[in-house]
Amino acid sequence: MSFSKRRALLALALLLSAAAQFALASGPAKELEAGVEKSGRVINIVAERFSFVPSQIKLKQGEVVELRIRSLDTNHGFSIREAGVNVIVPKRGKGDARILFRAKEKGVFPFECSKACGAGHTIMRGHIEVE
Repeated sequence: MSFSKRRALLALALLLSAAAQFALASGPAKELEAGVEKSGRVINIVAERFSFVPSQIKLKQGEVVELRIRSLDTNHGFSIREAGVNVIVPKRGKGDARILFRAKEKGVFPFECSKACGAGHTIMRGHIEVE
């Protein structure tokens, strides 16, 4: 196969990959927007080495909220294991991560940074308390 054919195939593969990522991203966003319209509540969380602010969030059972996590420095992760949530928070100036959280049952739901971000990474934690 010639160099130009390989180059064309690579360009096509990259284009298809970008189109697939766009299609996947647009589906959950619609669900997220619909859920937020129902809840009307958005909680902004700031991630910065090595903390989340706020790190303690209280919700009522049955409440639906949108968590918007923004970084003030590098990429971070945001994970709520019990809820099956694990997203990347883009670095400063590159947007935010948005999660629809449904407080189905009472309890404490810990969250943590799931992407190594430096020496204090292991202390970058918080929790959601559902009353």
